[in-house]
Amino acid sequence: MVINMSFALRAFAFSAVLLASGCASVGEISTPKTAASAAYPAALAAALPNTDGYGLSAKPAPLPADAQKQAYQQAQQSCSSHCVTPAGKLLGVADGVQAYSNCQSTCARSEFSFMDLRTKAVSLHEKPPADPQLHYVGLTYQCVEYARRWWMTNQGITFGDVDSAFDILYLTEGENIHTKAKFPLARSINGTAHRPPKRGDLLIYYPNPTDPKWRHGHVAVVVNVDQQRGLVAVAEQNYNNQPWENPSHYARQIRLFEVGGRYRLVDVAANSVKNSTGGLISGWIYPASAQ
Repeated sequence: MVINMSFALRAFAFSAVLLASGCASVGEISTPKTAASAAYPAALAAALPNTDGYGLSAKPAPLPADAQKQAYQQAQQSCSSHCVTPAGKLLGVADGVQAYSNCQSTCARSEFSFMDLRTKAVSLHEKPPADPQLHYVGLTYQCVEYARRWWMTNQGITFGDVDSAFDILYLTEGENIHTKAKFPLARSINGTAHRPPKRGDLLIYYPNPTDPKWRHGHVAVVVNVDQQRGLVAVAEQNYNNQPWENPSHYARQIRLFEVGGRYRLVDVAANSVKNSTGGLISGWIYPASAQ
């Protein structure tokens, strides 16, 4: 399923990190937290710029600090047993970006990946490296880390500070990793969008605060769209931590429907009508220039 962690500390303060299980991220170390990553009241949620469709929900309130601490302790304990596949095992590769197992979806570890902007090589660190050419990517083996790494590798762009995967849909700007130039992001709301998902879009899943596996939602990268067959192929980490369906191209395929010129994605495989462990997709986000 989908997990990552929430961090209460930013920038270079890694020594007193507070996390909560769920598919989340430390946030962009090299850039400050933006207004776009703050909680939106319901009235503002529907008014974000470059929004295709309607029905964008307000972000849920964060867990209290005590609950976050307890969740992180439980997440750390889950890293040492009952692995679906061993942590760090290669599950598949899409467009040159490797995806690795996180052991199981509720596992959380305080290790971070950085990309060398000169070579695109990725290395793991427990503390921020001194080399300014090493650009922060995310928490090791988590869904947000993979989404950032795919964008950075294939498009030379990244997105900013988020506490959870579901927060990505509310961001209003991205950044070029080489020039630091900002650009607007756009979003399509699942079920009411006129723009179908396209290659390179990030699919965002709703959170479920009552389920540790879905507490922070999920993010996956669209790597292929077949509108004729109604199928969307995604690449991702920490969805189910199993080897990919097509290890050299995509993790899995899900269903795409068009009703009255509006598009809806359903987390159900092409050969099935049921996914008892899946999640609900809230929308997809992309550079506004790709509208």
